[in-house]
Amino acid sequence: MRDDLLPVLACPVCTEPLARTGSGQAGCADGHRYDEAKQGHLTLLPAKRRTLTADTPEMVDARLRFLGRGHYAPVERALAAVTVSATAPGIVLDVGSGPGTYLAHTLDAARPAEEDGPAGPDGRLGVALDLSAVAIRRAARVHARAGAVVGDVTERLPVVDDAAAVVLDVFAPRNQREYARVLHPAGVLAVVTPRAGHLAELAEATISVDPEKERRLHGSLTPAFALRSSEDLTWTMDLSAEDAHDVVHMGPSHHHVAADTVFAPTTVTAAVTVSTWVPVG
Repeated sequence: MRDDLLPVLACPVCTEPLARTGSGQAGCADGHRYDEAKQGHLTLLPAKRRTLTADTPEMVDARLRFLGRGHYAPVERALAAVTVSATAPGIVLDVGSGPGTYLAHTLDAARPAEEDGPAGPDGRLGVALDLSAVAIRRAARVHARAGAVVGDVTERLPVVDDAAAVVLDVFAPRNQREYARVLHPAGVLAVVTPRAGHLAELAEATISVDPEKERRLHGSLTPAFALRSSEDLTWTMDLSAEDAHDVVHMGPSHHHVAADTVFAPTTVTAAVTVSTWVPVG
């Protein structure tokens, strides 16, 4: 974990900021200590929490393969644009990050001025946060300006108040109260949700999109946030048999579809909404 990221992380016991307390160790002023994993990430889970299902190694591998082939590039570009246009100070916090692919793309867009190519506003730092230790082990090495934390996105986030200029939520559970707490008053929340027709050609093997998805999205973020913008993205993907397998198994459908299910090459529609939200008050 980068030392300059530790002060934006909060102790899950007392909520105090963290600092380097020794080689491979971080802790807070109250004496709570956390060992850094050999991959470089920290585990900051609350002592008492609900039992939730985290992404499995198979799901993480499928996601890395699928996203690595650029099939969700329109989403990556949209999130990068949000980050580049952000004016608030702070980190990019990717909540429910998985292996950190989207975070890496946004940080690339906001590269430091001393690097070759167009410079972003300030070369922002980023934090990937996910319940899956398997995913976070990958996220810990996804980008030089990123740190990674195993945390529960449905509980109090192990991040200090007002630390984030941008919060990313890509197909992840939403935590309105915590997003409002960790986001800078001038910051922006970017949310990606599937629309009706998303992966429709694979409907028999994927979980259908709730027709009340948009209403539920608004309900999950108001009154703490106000909608700033909403963009519908639709594109087609020519998928190989392996691609089709991976897009099914990189998400919740993995738990309902046999691992040895054989898929045929096919053309599949992607349909998502990228919405941005700003804090109210």
